[in-house]
Amino acid sequence: MIALFIFLAEDFDMLPWTGLITVLTLLLYLFITINVGRARAKYKVLPPQMTGNPDFERVVRVQQNTLEQMVFFLPALWLFCYIKPRQN
Repeated sequence: MIALFIFLAEDFDMLPWTGLITVLTLLLYLFITINVGRARAKYKVLPPQMTGNPDFERVVRVQQNTLEQMVFFLPALWLFCYIKPRQN
């Protein structure tokens, strides 16, 4: 399977799309982070505290899970935008 992706793309047609997806991903994360701030105000959880109302904990968990997955998603996205499948 790795043999299908042996050379780098000479024309970087996917770079604008990769940049767009990166920006949209970061905007999504910003929106989710703002939701954590709103949940803190709504459920009256002070900033150092990470536990409290179960609904607040769900909102924080969504933000944490998104951050954890972005660590893998963004580097993989940029890595694979430079690889072009071999034409048989």
